[in-house]
Amino acid sequence: MRHPKPPVTRIAAAAAIGLGLLTVLPTAAGADAGPAPAGACLTADQGVTVVVDFTDVGGEVEAGCAEGDPTSGREALELAGFTPADSTPGLICTIDSLPDPCPTEFDGNFWSYWTAEPGADWVSATVGADEADPAVGGYEGWRYFDGSAGPTVTSADVAAAAEDADQTTEGSEDATASATGDEAQEEGSGAPVGVIAGIAAVIVVGLVAVLVTRRRAAQRGD
Repeated sequence: MRHPKPPVTRIAAAAAIGLGLLTVLPTAAGADAGPAPAGACLTADQGVTVVVDFTDVGGEVEAGCAEGDPTSGREALELAGFTPADSTPGLICTIDSLPDPCPTEFDGNFWSYWTAEPGADWVSATVGADEADPAVGGYEGWRYFDGSAGPTVTSADVAAAAEDADQTTEGSEDATASATGDEAQEEGSGAPVGVIAGIAAVIVVGLVAVLVTRRRAAQRGD
């Protein structure tokens, strides 16, 4: 998985606050996100789900579960399996080495930081990732973009994908266990069949011996 954080996140957040833009925004306008990632936390008390959207830097949308109660957005990002790198202290420039290379000058795009409640829209964070206190059971989002829209998949999509993946895994495990049990049963049933066959062979040999003995006795009597 990947870990995001932008060098310009705080600058962008401050600018957005000044312009009064830190409000609920829809997921990426008109963007084709593709299938939702399946790495979300499976239960509300498991931790914080982190979604990183790499679609604008040649990647895909990825998700991970920051288990427990992360103390900051950066810690949640890292616990979920992503690796952020700063251009200057506190400003995330790359997540999992994207974009590559890290821009030396601000070009209008940055790793914007978002939050969402389960099933709700992404909301631009009002504080930087180092100051944020993620809510257990909630969603944290990152997208390298111009800050006008959050990740291109919703929290509901991510949760549904995780649940489907979990059910598929459980189904595969059940199928494997069932197949193993059937094989064991077949192997177990083979023993009684072998024993029965052996007994039958003994009986046949015994009958043949009896018949031979009676025939010889009859011949002597004659």
